[in-house]
Amino acid sequence: MDYVLKHLSNNDNEIEDVYKDGAEYIIKIRIWNGTVCCLKTIQCKSIMYNDELVSEFGDIILENGTYKFMTLDNEEVILEITADDILEVDR
Repeated sequence: MDYVLKHLSNNDNEIEDVYKDGAEYIIKIRIWNGTVCCLKTIQCKSIMYNDELVSEFGDIILENGTYKFMTLDNEEVILEITADDILEVDR
């Protein structure tokens, strides 16, 4: 997952969709180069998506088991997920 976080951080990526898949969630991301990446939560405990903000994010910060998808200026949280892990999956 470290590779995925580094690959997605500091780029002009966009959260396209967040949807439930059984007990977990899928986060569909359009990467700056046009490809699509899907991330799936593992043992998701909570999720908060601030759809009032723009969907473009900069860094993804991991703090105490919480993944925070930050705005491009790292001032606000667009998407916050508390989960044991987030894995890249094919969709």
